[in-house]
Amino acid sequence: MKAFTKQMNWIFILILSATILSCNSSNKQNNNKQELAEDLQEVKQDVNAILEKDKKELKMEVDSAITDFNEKLYDYEDELRKGTKQVNTETAELIEELKVKSDSLSTRVDEMKDQGEETWDDFKEELQYDTENFKESVAAFFKDNK
Repeated sequence: MKAFTKQMNWIFILILSATILSCNSSNKQNNNKQELAEDLQEVKQDVNAILEKDKKELKMEVDSAITDFNEKLYDYEDELRKGTKQVNTETAELIEELKVKSDSLSTRVDEMKDQGEETWDDFKEELQYDTENFKESVAAFFKDNK
């Protein structure tokens, strides 16, 4: 009977040890999962911060191009009002085209906030291309119509 009790004690100790080891292993897995989730959250926050910075920089670039155009256009229209310049139909049409492009860029800047990281690169590339194209058109127009 003593031998049986001794065996039962050993079995109990083994079962208790296995249970404790299993719990520790489970806790380590839970801790690892929690750490991984926290790391993933930090990465998402970093990506969002980079994306927001990128959007802000692009917005400033587009806004600068639009502001530059508006200032030049104001000066140009001021000269028209004073009568120091004459506008033919072609020039008037070019001015309207530039105004439409400017409005389009403004609208695209407003759409920027809806862009997530999946669509951002394509959107950014298109908007940068359109902005550069607009800048070149503005420069060419005012160079040709001094």
